[in-house]
Amino acid sequence: MGEKSSIKKGRYLRKAEFFLIIALSFSLYFLLKKEEPRKEEKTELPKSPVEVAVEAKDKPEEEQNIAVYFDGEVENIVKKMIKSAEKTIDAATYTYSRNEVTDLLDRRHSEGVKIRLAAGKSKDKTRPAHDFTIVKMENGIYHPKFFVFDGRDVLILSANISSSSDASNNAVLFRNAPIAAAILKEEIDDVFEGKVVKRCVEGCKTEIGTIFFNPGKGCVGIKNEFLNAKKSIKAAIYTVTQKNPVVTGLKNAVKSGIDTELILDNWRGDDGKTVNKKAANYLESIGAKLRYDEPEKSDDHLFHHKFAEIDGRAAVFGSMNWTASGCYRNREIIVISKDASVASSFEKYFDNKKIQKN
Repeated sequence: MGEKSSIKKGRYLRKAEFFLIIALSFSLYFLLKKEEPRKEEKTELPKSPVEVAVEAKDKPEEEQNIAVYFDGEVENIVKKMIKSAEKTIDAATYTYSRNEVTDLLDRRHSEGVKIRLAAGKSKDKTRPAHDFTIVKMENGIYHPKFFVFDGRDVLILSANISSSSDASNNAVLFRNAPIAAAILKEEIDDVFEGKVVKRCVEGCKTEIGTIFFNPGKGCVGIKNEFLNAKKSIKAAIYTVTQKNPVVTGLKNAVKSGIDTELILDNWRGDDGKTVNKKAANYLESIGAKLRYDEPEKSDDHLFHHKFAEIDGRAAVFGSMNWTASGCYRNREIIVISKDASVASSFEKYFDNKKIQKN
């Protein structure tokens, strides 16, 4: 009897130990879980255009697609981008006339692409089939030159829609640049409503660089880049006159010992005199290295560039000639880019032009 009782007690004790171990295990589990830091639940907010742009810039290089084109390449990239546009093309130019590019725009319009083109004037008095407006300025002229494709890809040019394919021009393509694209589309929105408003007067920072619209402080922005030069400035310009902030910055850079080289167009005005001669002679007299794109007795070729490259680190480009009108009266677009690949492209082109004999 006593033996059976002790056996029973042993069984109960083993069961009690088992349940006690189970209870302790669960207690320990919940105690540890309670002490774990609770992860915050995050609500996904819609991304701003700036965040979208930064993400796009951080993608692999092949998706960034920044490229600079020169001379005959300019018309080719314009045509390529027009052909590949899916929904919209917004553009600005100074002169418009019928050519292969404008015929292509009309064709894409007939295929359902929404096209808006703002121009300063029509050289041959023709008008395209798509949306088109001629912009009148109170004082100067409407002179910007750019394309926006599908509200995303941006092309900044020195060339007009009417430019000949054998003229010397440049174009810089930025794919996936929504912030810059939005600014340029707003410009087209406004001029189609008959307004030329103040825009990016102090400069708008975008994924393609700092955009200025003149009248504004674009010329002061260029001047400051020249004043910050450490070694060299290389510039190719269609027209330059003396009294404006750009040339003041250039003059101060030359006088402070910055190696400064310029190539200018040799075009002549109605009086038969070389338009750039006065400013060129002055800059050369203070130490700038200068030449014209053609011999003095010939000015048949249009050297229509408006760019400068500084120290291999920055580039200035867009629609503006270095004149008082460009700074103070005309509607112009200027971009100051700190992208070294863009600066390098302009530098290589300049160096190749420099060694070509007149």
